[in-house]
Amino acid sequence: MTDECSNSENLFPADNQHEVVEKLETGFKKFNDKFTNLLEENQRIKQHNKNLQEKNQEISRTNLELNNKYQEISRNNSKLIEENEKILRINNDLKEKFQNINEQFEKLQKDLNLEKQKNKEIQRLEVISQNLEKNLKILEVDEIDINTVNAFKENNEQKNCNINNNPTTFALNNIERSHNIRIIVGLDFGVTYSGFSYCHVNDDQNIYTNCDWPGKAFQSKTNTVLQYDDEYINVLCWGAEALSVRPNRKNRKQNSKPVELFKLYLGDLPDNLKPILPIDYKKAITDYLREIGKLIKENIRCNWHGIDYSENVLLVLTIPAEYSETDKVIMRQCVYNANLIEDIYSRKLQFATESEATAIYCLKDYFNYEIEGKF
Repeated sequence: MTDECSNSENLFPADNQHEVVEKLETGFKKFNDKFTNLLEENQRIKQHNKNLQEKNQEISRTNLELNNKYQEISRNNSKLIEENEKILRINNDLKEKFQNINEQFEKLQKDLNLEKQKNKEIQRLEVISQNLEKNLKILEVDEIDINTVNAFKENNEQKNCNINNNPTTFALNNIERSHNIRIIVGLDFGVTYSGFSYCHVNDDQNIYTNCDWPGKAFQSKTNTVLQYDDEYINVLCWGAEALSVRPNRKNRKQNSKPVELFKLYLGDLPDNLKPILPIDYKKAITDYLREIGKLIKENIRCNWHGIDYSENVLLVLTIPAEYSETDKVIMRQCVYNANLIEDIYSRKLQFATESEATAIYCLKDYFNYEIEGKF
């Protein structure tokens, strides 16, 4: 031991030992500083590693959440795909059903068109049937009318008077004197509207026009319409009142409708343009003339006392210019059946065409103007 110490002293002299110690201390200090730095660096690395681990864990959690969301989105997407396929199947089914419905609709449309054509054909056949019936009736009526016309002609020849119903050809003054006419009534029996005026022969400048009608007032004319009972036998009301009658809700079987345009059966109107009536047109004309005749008689009775309608009244009925002798005979028969004349050959019924009545009125009105006046 002593030998070793002595050997070390021999290797490191005292001065050198001091330097060695200082160098060792310096080196140790440097080593210690490096070691401290390494420890600090290691600590920082550990902290950094810890932070990275925390971030990694956070990223892992985020990734897990994203994965879960992705899984959920995938499931939802699968459900949507399934629903879309289901909707497509439903859509295809609906298309097929719609196509079937469309085919059925086209078939029904064809059937409906066929039904309409069938109904039109039935209506056409009904019209033809009705026209045939009318023609048969006309054939019967024509026989009667021919006999009636011949009777008129024979009667005219016997009495030597013009009873052929030509308007404005009769001498009114002679009729007044020979038949004791005191009241003249002008009756305008129209297709859609009718009216009448009247005056006293001693006061022919004051012509009264009736403006008071059943169901309507302050009008110079009323509707040429009749309302019958359900059997079309009795007249319930006429004129404007016939159009205002409402159907009885309690009586659901009530099917009577207003009858109008029946005057169109007179004249030369084609049969296909004539209205279909539930009754014979002559009955409708007679019934209407009877109703308006009641009002005429009432007006005369209220305005002039002591007037006998059958003895003191001349009835002038306006007719279209194109009416044939047969039409005039039918009108005369209807007037007679309506109790407006007592004798079918009576001269107290005169016909005046509408055009000539207008001309006479204008001519008379013209002379009421001064020479320099305007017409």
